[in-house]
Amino acid sequence: MQTSADQKQIFRNDGTPYYVQLSAIIRRQIADETWNVGDKLPTLKQLVATFGVSPMTVRHALAGLEQEGFISPERGRGTFVIAKPEAPGPIPYLLTRSPSQPVHGLTFRVLESRPAQDEMRITAEDGLSLGPYQYMKRGFARNGRPFIVGEYLVAKRVHETIPDRLWASELISSLMYDTKELGLAGVRQTFRVVSSMPQEASELAIQVHDPVVRVRRIFQNDRREVLCLAQLVYRTDGVVFDINIDVEDRNRLFELAGIPES
Repeated sequence: MQTSADQKQIFRNDGTPYYVQLSAIIRRQIADETWNVGDKLPTLKQLVATFGVSPMTVRHALAGLEQEGFISPERGRGTFVIAKPEAPGPIPYLLTRSPSQPVHGLTFRVLESRPAQDEMRITAEDGLSLGPYQYMKRGFARNGRPFIVGEYLVAKRVHETIPDRLWASELISSLMYDTKELGLAGVRQTFRVVSSMPQEASELAIQVHDPVVRVRRIFQNDRREVLCLAQLVYRTDGVVFDINIDVEDRNRLFELAGIPES
């Protein structure tokens, strides 16, 4: 049986109940075909030993999956997988494409737009603050399915340069690129795969603790002043990184492939 230290490695201590985290793990294993429809799940004793949790936690997790219609217990035989979680078709987010190119089926709605009140922080690594900022929040959907929640800090002088009607109808990246008077000189972004928090899970119609891709995108002018800071949270199901690799650039090839020199 796993020790409590092992358990801490499997489960996060972020306030999410262990049974919720366990059900998310089993649900993903079913979706990934670790267990197929018709397969028998490990016994209660085996699941307790594997995950280092109490029998009550396992029972609670399985009860939730049964209620969702993914598993079914059969007296004297065990618990069997009877359905897979619905898997949406791949959504080509194409995060490396030009922001000016439209994405088919993309819609968004403005959830908030108001003077910033410390919702997000610009760090020294991001660049220099450009004074007061406008806070914005948008929810994105593709073909009616939620797939991104975006939060933004837009410098007040940038916000005042662009007409309100465009903020309500255009992608922020497109506005930053296309409004030449802003003096955009560089864009940097980082990607992290993290566990979804309750608010994010609710907005993206996923389970708490499901993995999400969190993108932090910084737009700067030539003085390293932050024109806009964007934090985007993507559903991971269907994310496609579509990157053409230049085989003539050996260093770039190794960098993208993640292959260390040897």
